[in-house]
Amino acid sequence: MAARARRRPGHWLLPALGLALATAFACAVAAEGVIAADREARSALAGSGSQQRSVEVSWLGPVTPAVGRRAQALLHGLGLPAPTRVALMNPVRLDGVIVRPAAISSLGHWVSGRAALPGACTPSVCPMLLAGGALQRRILHVPGVNIRVTGTTTLRSATPLGFVPPKSSGTPVLVTGDERGLDSLSGLSGVYRSHSWLSPLRTDQLQSWQLAGLERRLQAAQAALVQEGSQFSLSAPFAALDAARAEAATAPRRLLTAGGGALAALSVFLILTAYGLRRDQRDEVQRLQIAGARLSQRLVFSLGEAAALSACAVVAGFAVGIAVCALLAHAAGLPVGAVLNHSLLSLTGVVTLAAGWLLASAVIGLVLLAPGGRAADVLALAGAAALALALSRGGSTGGALAVLVAPLACVAAGVVVYRGAAALLRAGERLARAGPLPARLALVGLARAPVAPSLAIAFIAVSTGLAGFALAYRATLERGAADQAADQVPLDARLTPTPSFQTPLELAPLARWRRLAGGSVLAVRRTDATFTSGASSVTVPALGIPASGLALIHGWRTSDGSAPLGRLAARLRPPGPVRSRGPVLPAAARSLSLTMSAPSAAVEVAAELRDSAGTVTELPLGLASARPRTVTARLPTGRHELQALELSEPAGEQATTGHQNAENPAAATQFSTAVSLGPAVAIGRSGERLQRSALGRWDGVGAAAGSGRGGSAMRLRFADSGAAGVVRPPQPSDVRPVPVLVDPATAAAAARNRQIGLTVDGLPVRGVVVGVLRRFPTVPADAAGFVIADEATLAAALEASLPGQGAADELWIDTAKARVLGAALGGGALASLGQSFRSAVEHRLRTEPIAVGTLGTLAAAAGLGAVLAIVGLLAALVGALREPLVERDLAIQGLGPRALRRELQLRILLAGALGVLAGAAVAAVLTRLAVAAVRGGATIQAPRPPLVTVAPWGQLALGALGLVAAFALVGWLASAAVMARRRWA
Repeated sequence: MAARARRRPGHWLLPALGLALATAFACAVAAEGVIAADREARSALAGSGSQQRSVEVSWLGPVTPAVGRRAQALLHGLGLPAPTRVALMNPVRLDGVIVRPAAISSLGHWVSGRAALPGACTPSVCPMLLAGGALQRRILHVPGVNIRVTGTTTLRSATPLGFVPPKSSGTPVLVTGDERGLDSLSGLSGVYRSHSWLSPLRTDQLQSWQLAGLERRLQAAQAALVQEGSQFSLSAPFAALDAARAEAATAPRRLLTAGGGALAALSVFLILTAYGLRRDQRDEVQRLQIAGARLSQRLVFSLGEAAALSACAVVAGFAVGIAVCALLAHAAGLPVGAVLNHSLLSLTGVVTLAAGWLLASAVIGLVLLAPGGRAADVLALAGAAALALALSRGGSTGGALAVLVAPLACVAAGVVVYRGAAALLRAGERLARAGPLPARLALVGLARAPVAPSLAIAFIAVSTGLAGFALAYRATLERGAADQAADQVPLDARLTPTPSFQTPLELAPLARWRRLAGGSVLAVRRTDATFTSGASSVTVPALGIPASGLALIHGWRTSDGSAPLGRLAARLRPPGPVRSRGPVLPAAARSLSLTMSAPSAAVEVAAELRDSAGTVTELPLGLASARPRTVTARLPTGRHELQALELSEPAGEQATTGHQNAENPAAATQFSTAVSLGPAVAIGRSGERLQRSALGRWDGVGAAAGSGRGGSAMRLRFADSGAAGVVRPPQPSDVRPVPVLVDPATAAAAARNRQIGLTVDGLPVRGVVVGVLRRFPTVPADAAGFVIADEATLAAALEASLPGQGAADELWIDTAKARVLGAALGGGALASLGQSFRSAVEHRLRTEPIAVGTLGTLAAAAGLGAVLAIVGLLAALVGALREPLVERDLAIQGLGPRALRRELQLRILLAGALGVLAGAAVAAVLTRLAVAAVRGGATIQAPRPPLVTVAPWGQLALGALGLVAAFALVGWLASAAVMARRRWA
């Protein structure tokens, strides 16, 4: 064997090269798995919040310097950074005010605001900052305590105190950075307090392989404190560590699944090149048989040669893999030695390397010894069966099979192409007999010795198919990320209320938002709707969205609705106006007067005024009593519409009635009274009557029942039901239901006339189903259904029952100036709004470690396959011209140097083009597996909306043309090199 290797060193070059590169690729995938695991663990820890990933040592009792040193030593022994010391007192009354003092070391790291940090506490004065609550006094002085409030601030996190003090409510919280000074105040010596030392885990310095050891040390320290009966207690972020460890454990498996599938596709190079050696191997075995070698000796010779080849190739590939691993670790900013120790140089890595060597030796030996190439045929049948199964299941293949089907199909395709290439070349040679001489000779040369060209064509087909599958995988993943981002943020940005429930339109008018966005701004009403389905009631999300803005939603699919989006949007818009306006008061009006009476009981009356921006302001008018009287109230500044009048029971009588009903075992007492309202008169500055509005045709809803019959006054009946009564002009929603788009389950609950009774915000709304949607953006996946209506129509229907109830509470913004909008949202009152940008969400989804690692693995496999294809093509075709018989035959046919060069170029180009064509066909079939592969690789967790297959036909065509061009260039360079060698020879 050694003599054969020395005599013919290039004999095993191609199999050794393929196996070495496959080994290096597997090593790179293993290293990338460790790197991806580290990134996933850091991402999980960073997403848990600083409070959830902090280690806290607490002490109950007075603190001495020894106690502080012991606490710091505990955290330092765990390898954690320097802690933050916190002292938190119970609420205490100081100078007549209840406050809660606290001390946080390194205070500047935990607070935000423009106030200067307070200085150290002294016996004479202790400067502190107000971190929450309202405090009118700036100096709190009692014996032994003199606190001076030097400014206000807010805590960045709940980590130090365990909570974030509310800004304007609750007990005022005063903070200082001098914990020893606060403890030394004699006036607070009797106040109970807790002391803690906090040390957040440093995600930038904690690697995934350190998580298990850190968790064991934390558990041991916690158990030791319990056993010694210390006043110390230790709490650690075990939940965050467990979640990070789970992510770190699953990341390599997911990546190795994709990498293992790509490695299976690359193994076709080894199998096919081994087939190219079968003739020479048979000749050598026959020579040994003639020389008297026994069967066992012949088997030892063949298997030993395969094992020696595999050993050399695996060792060389492992060395290259170590270098690649070092480069990947350095690029990721991780210690190279640690990554190697936990991937290639670990016990698992060494055992896997040995198993790979045995497997490669067995495969090569099987290919060389199997009669008639049946093993390859079996492999092809297995791959074809797996592909047929996956396609028949419509992309529902799960787990590792989904990722492995594509490589198995590539292997099967390689064997099929290898088998059929010879017949195809012979057919091409017959068809080209009347063609140009170089082309005819090129096809004759390919068809005369078809083994090497068939191998080269199979190499190219496999690498092209794998590259096409990688493109489809990438396109499907990117489309999935874009659709998920659009499902969370339908336009470019989405703004939601602040933690104190202030809406975007309460902080800034719609006109300002449009100026900031430079595009469309949709005011959206988000609430719940309840309807009856069978014997039970169902509550689903309800959204009011301007119908004209539906066309702006990103990621909408034709299959998402029962009709095109434009047609559905048109159905949402009812014919005619959605609201009937009340009388608009003159701009010069300064007060409003109303004549009213309630003979049986007093009724509270208020006017609901609506300004041009749609904001509703309540104007109390007074009590309607038995005697008719005219009341006058001063109007707010601006021009307003008298939208409605609201009737309610007086607060005092309501409390008395409620108390009596609570103590009385009999049925609750109720009363009703007739009420007369109107006319409403707008009065100017000098008392002149500017406008008189008759209310005789208005309607009463809710607790106010009645319909006007004309005249200047409205007469109705008000019932004490605990609800308000509203008197307003007749509205379109009284006679015309609100058009809604619903999910299939909600549509099934509608009546035969498609109408459905809804309760929205406790108010009755009559809807009519005009379309069915399978999903809608921002609706949770676990929702029982949804109801979508035009925002203006829904608001008008709600305000017909309760003025002001239809106000929008979030904004969907379409903008080309995302940076300008983001800068405006970064400071001031707007910064407290909930905000999300679609581009940021999409970027986060695309840059997830698993997604990036899987795409990189597939891209590397495709690139490596292309390199092997070019190498195999050159070795198979250019090497054939070195045979003396071939050269003599071409010379006899009168082929000169230029024609010889052209013939070689055509030979390489034809073989390459055939391989690319076969690979493109394979890639076109494999694109249907992209969705199953993304799911199997778990690169997108529970995608919503569901993934759709994306076939990047343009990229596939450009890639195929690029490969053909590359083969043309390779042919030109190879022919020039061959001619140069001949001239030197």
